[in-house]
Amino acid sequence: MNYDQRFLELGHEIPRATPSVPNGCNFELYRQVGDVLYLSGNGPFWGEDIPAEFIGKLGESVTPTQGYNAARLTAINLLLTLREAVQTLDNVAQIVSVDGLVNCTPDFTNQSFVINGCSDLLVNIFGEEGRHTRKASGTNALAFGICVEISLMARVRI
Repeated sequence: MNYDQRFLELGHEIPRATPSVPNGCNFELYRQVGDVLYLSGNGPFWGEDIPAEFIGKLGESVTPTQGYNAARLTAINLLLTLREAVQTLDNVAQIVSVDGLVNCTPDFTNQSFVINGCSDLLVNIFGEEGRHTRKASGTNALAFGICVEISLMARVRI
């Protein structure tokens, strides 16, 4: 089974709209340099919407399981962007790194579990080529009140 097929088997978990850059923002969703593709930070969006359970802080209004699920949805959105950039996930040679931010209270210390929602999905789809370096950090606020934001770097076949 190929990477694209594994991703598409997620079916109803995949939003039908791909992420886009909000009007007035001066950044790109992705930038390729040689065989490395850098993806901008993304969040747990369902098309243009943010599910209510993914707004707020871990350790306050969002549970660790909700945070994990938000990171999983964020990974799906990152893969939609990656797929748009290289036409098929079969053109991904390796996931290199993931940088995760968790909107949390000062006493919340389970950022790693939350970002596992992203990492677990990447390994499930790409196998050993999905294993990556990672940062899982806490922060006091994220845009739109989302509970996680994740960026990704991948090597692609050119």
